[in-house]
Amino acid sequence: MEDEIKGLVPHVLSFIISEYCKYGFLLAYERDLSDLKGLIPADSIAAEDFELLDAVDDPVVQWLLNSIDKVIDCSKTYLMINNLDELEVMENETYNELASSNFFVYIIDWENKSYRDMLTNLNAVYFSIANLLYHTASQLRTRELELPDEFYDNNEFLEVYTHILNRELPADDKNVSLIYELIADLNQDLLAIDRLS
Repeated sequence: MEDEIKGLVPHVLSFIISEYCKYGFLLAYERDLSDLKGLIPADSIAAEDFELLDAVDDPVVQWLLNSIDKVIDCSKTYLMINNLDELEVMENETYNELASSNFFVYIIDWENKSYRDMLTNLNAVYFSIANLLYHTASQLRTRELELPDEFYDNNEFLEVYTHILNRELPADDKNVSLIYELIADLNQDLLAIDRLS
């Protein structure tokens, strides 16, 4: 059980990277990469295509890339402190399925009509990702894959969210602490995006 919980974390982080990448492309398709709109679906972009986003001048896209970098750094640190082999973990279908179950509980596919809509939706995207990360941290903290039903009513998350953002929620577990730090760091990017809009 503990191996499965530890193994699903890099997959959750990988899904988050894809989600930020998707929104980066959706925003870029409205401006800098409008020639590619309709040719390549935003959610089918591979990691190698980050170079395309690097070339985009939109500061919001650049902040999304900054968020991606933070998630990648977190994933590398997580793998290192847990002495996990990245290839072995990422090829494990069970870990992927468990992470997928977590991901689809929290991540909503927002209908985007315009650049402005997408910008507005980024607040909800970042909040959903924070909620997903808290869920994952709670699995690590409790060492339980199945969290109690009352966990899903969001009250617990809403009660601790501000404390996590202010880095006031102590965590004895190094993995939980790492994820709490990531939640707070990603929120800094969202605040920067909000200042732009």
